[in-house]
Amino acid sequence: MQLKFWIDSTLNSYAQIFFSTNKVLAIFLLVVCFFYPISAIISILFVIAINALSLLIGLNKEWIKDGVYGFNAVLLSISLVRLYEINSVFVLVCVSSMVLLLINTVWISTMLAKYNAPMVSLPFLFTFWIVSLGIRTLPDLEINEMTLLETFQETNQSDFFYQVAHSMDFLQLPKAIEVYLKTLGSVFFQPTIFAGVLISIGLIYFSRITFTLTLIGLFVAFIFYNLIGANVNDLNVNLTGANYIFMAIALGGFYLIPNKWTYLLVIIMVPVLLLLYLFFNKILLVFQLNAFTFSFTVCVVLTMFLLNHRAIHKYLHIVSIQYYSAEKTIYKYVSSLNRFKNAHFFKFSLPFWGEWKVTQGYDGKITHLNEYKHALDFSIVDFEEKTYQNNGASLKDFYCYNKPVLAPADGYVYFLENTIEDNPIGEVDVENNWGNTIVINHLNGLYSQISHIKKDSFKVQIGDFVTKGTLLATCGNSGRSPEPHIHFQIQLNPMIGWTTLHYPLAYFIEKEKVENIKTKLSLKYFEVPKENSVIQAVKPDEVLSQTFQFHPGKKIKLTSLDGNQYEWEILTNAWNTSYIYCPKSKSFAYFVNDGTLFYFIDFEGDKKSLLFDFYLACNRVILGVYSNLEVEDQIPLHYFSNKVVKFIQDIIAPFYLFTKISYKSIFVEINNEHEPTDFQIQSKVNMQFFGRNKTDKQYALTFVNKQLTTFEIDNQTKFLCEF
Repeated sequence: MQLKFWIDSTLNSYAQIFFSTNKVLAIFLLVVCFFYPISAIISILFVIAINALSLLIGLNKEWIKDGVYGFNAVLLSISLVRLYEINSVFVLVCVSSMVLLLINTVWISTMLAKYNAPMVSLPFLFTFWIVSLGIRTLPDLEINEMTLLETFQETNQSDFFYQVAHSMDFLQLPKAIEVYLKTLGSVFFQPTIFAGVLISIGLIYFSRITFTLTLIGLFVAFIFYNLIGANVNDLNVNLTGANYIFMAIALGGFYLIPNKWTYLLVIIMVPVLLLLYLFFNKILLVFQLNAFTFSFTVCVVLTMFLLNHRAIHKYLHIVSIQYYSAEKTIYKYVSSLNRFKNAHFFKFSLPFWGEWKVTQGYDGKITHLNEYKHALDFSIVDFEEKTYQNNGASLKDFYCYNKPVLAPADGYVYFLENTIEDNPIGEVDVENNWGNTIVINHLNGLYSQISHIKKDSFKVQIGDFVTKGTLLATCGNSGRSPEPHIHFQIQLNPMIGWTTLHYPLAYFIEKEKVENIKTKLSLKYFEVPKENSVIQAVKPDEVLSQTFQFHPGKKIKLTSLDGNQYEWEILTNAWNTSYIYCPKSKSFAYFVNDGTLFYFIDFEGDKKSLLFDFYLACNRVILGVYSNLEVEDQIPLHYFSNKVVKFIQDIIAPFYLFTKISYKSIFVEINNEHEPTDFQIQSKVNMQFFGRNKTDKQYALTFVNKQLTTFEIDNQTKFLCEF
């Protein structure tokens, strides 16, 4: 375990230079470093030492593992080895530099964190400048002429590592491609085509988006250098070209969600970065210092500072959770946007039991007009779409009359009107428009109003605290109401009849007719019910809810028919997010149970694990048993299995998504429609290209006495479940 930590922290320190934690990319970068072996060895020792010191003094272990403290150490050590002869004084300088670098890293990252700005390579630059200025007077520290490119090229052409590094320099490539490859290699002071090819391969394996951004950043810079008459070969010297590559990665797809606007931002910022480089290079030359990546650092810090201070976040969206992968970032962002775009809304439920029809919806042509347009009217209808039985002459003939009215959410009863008699059928009371009404204060600036209630039917009084589903009163026909119905609206003021607010309802089931006879149930979440739709509130099943109530400390055991056993544990992280952990595959599946739905919000780990299949199977499950009710959802695209298609999708993902992974679950084989105990949830995951289903995976979860007993994958692999 400890060995893995040191391997990960070391490799990540190299990968972090390209804003990554990908081990394959890190190995390619290490190979390039070993074109000058002593430099590679010292950089590895430098990284291990600074990570050990960070661990010793108690810095964030995850940051150490991710290479946050180590990547500046790679740049600093390579720069020092490049400039100075290795002797006892050099070793002493390296040790002192390492301590100073760690201090600078913690100080700079803390200072910039106050402004939500990244530190990027500032610790490396400040430390290098301090050291290079301070040690010039040391007589025993000599300049290493052999590592300067010009001298090295002239005197060491017989060296094996030199021959390997320059083995592809004979290729006659277009100038732009040659400069690009040499610029990539120059990040590690190896401006050769072979070094650039190796890094390019590593970048393509790690991230197609990142690789594309490096091309855009450097090629746009190449064009501008030609336009202003500058020498494009200067891009290969002293990390000059690396500024444009790093800026493109940082702003194009690391700190910002990659999209067409971030790509445009990269193009716009190239000439800005050029001006910054020319400016800082002139100033630092006075002190005989190299600007290195300072212009890129300033450019990124200032840009992120600007974006963090916007009043409205449009077009350019800042990454909130860093996955160190542009593809994973954009796919999870798009998935979260589709799945949870309305999750910030307060959860209002329907104010009744059973099936009701929306007789007048938003923008209704009867009374829901102008500032009162965001309101809903509900009535009960029969199979003939009539709201009454017999001849409908009496209030009692109407199906909804005297039916329970429920609290749509938790809150305090703010106001009651209970003085108005019900109207005879067909008559309206225009003087008391709203009739008997209740207003509930939900303590978050929102108020709900329910009107046309039956007089003296209230079960609550002003000041009472009510929870969702509490019986408030019964449906009546008071106020401007020709026949019994419920009027429901959300508003921002407690006064009766205040301006209505457009606000979705959290969960409800819509009943649709299919082929005139059959009906289809579909779950709606965070939507406004449509006029003439027949809907009902979701009634969670207590036992089923408990089955999916995974409390921290609980364990789930699964046994395959051939005897393989798996044990998962329920845990909670520092952000109070619950997750299922599989020790065997070291995988995490994060979930939410809100009492109405059980759904997974994220997965990290092995996509070949059983936990990943469980994540797919239960991606979104309703906690009430409804025959043939379909629940739909989407799965993030980075779980795609077709590598060729995914490769193409990755490249164009910032502009267009032609692939989709859809999820659907349905209750089947229910033993009793009214009091079900045994049933099965079947779910299917479809992978679609251009709207066509190409591959799918099927799952089945069988419940006996409302307890999950078996989990089946593709009608082949079955697991027995034990809680």
